[in-house]
Amino acid sequence: MTAGYIFAILTGLFFGLQGTLGKILTRKVSPLIITWASFTFGFPCLFIYLLFDGFPAVEWQDFLTGTAVSFIINSFAWYLFYKALESSTLSRTMPFIAFTPVFLIPVAFIWLNELPDLKGIAGVLLIFAGGYGIHLEGKNIFSPVKSIFRSKGTRIMLLVSFLWSISATAEKIAVVSSSQPFYGSVITFLLGALYFPIVFHKRSNRFSHIRANLPMLFLVGLVNGLTLLFQFTALKFMLVSYVIGFKRAGVIISVLLGILLLDERDAVRKLISTALMVIGVFFIMS
Repeated sequence: MTAGYIFAILTGLFFGLQGTLGKILTRKVSPLIITWASFTFGFPCLFIYLLFDGFPAVEWQDFLTGTAVSFIINSFAWYLFYKALESSTLSRTMPFIAFTPVFLIPVAFIWLNELPDLKGIAGVLLIFAGGYGIHLEGKNIFSPVKSIFRSKGTRIMLLVSFLWSISATAEKIAVVSSSQPFYGSVITFLLGALYFPIVFHKRSNRFSHIRANLPMLFLVGLVNGLTLLFQFTALKFMLVSYVIGFKRAGVIISVLLGILLLDERDAVRKLISTALMVIGVFFIMS
């Protein structure tokens, strides 16, 4: 197995672990605090990577444009990510990150006049089938449609998938015009700095919550930083589509841990449905 596959697999494993830790933390602290911690405690991992990799030559105009768009979108998307985890179970939220490549299809059609081939269409159908299976209740074939609209966490995570489908292009521009660790260090620093005054404003009582849960908050930030570190390292050896495919496959880890640690029900159906969605992602991105 090549180094690229090893780091891509680690990316998926740690992304799945990040979702599980985020879900556990939402029971104790607000999504705002978790978002702040993810970037504040994740920044050192990327910065250390940058020190070893070296500062790159930067095409500043493209870098600033891509980083600005990514910053605006991710300042909302990551908070909504943890808000979705707070609102519903892992099995009703994390798998819907798989919709990101589905949302990329109309974007590519509008801007590039590109449409998926038969394999891509099959991937879309598998993702929809998996999402349908997750919300299936009893023998009522229409229950998934109603359930998706009733499940706040699912609706929010679909919005996150849509936002990340837009930010993906901006992030690619920022990375290509600099380097993976340079962009990663800059964006984690900016997002951590953005949430600092929100979390620690004068009348906030969040400091006591942070102090009481500091080890777990540090852990979720460390896992976020390592996820990005593994992802950026994998990108040196593999195509972006393959790395992102492995990252999205990490949702299976979240669903499995949700079943084992959080007593989520209907284990077999939810794991099969999640696996279908992950296979669909690989079909679209291969």
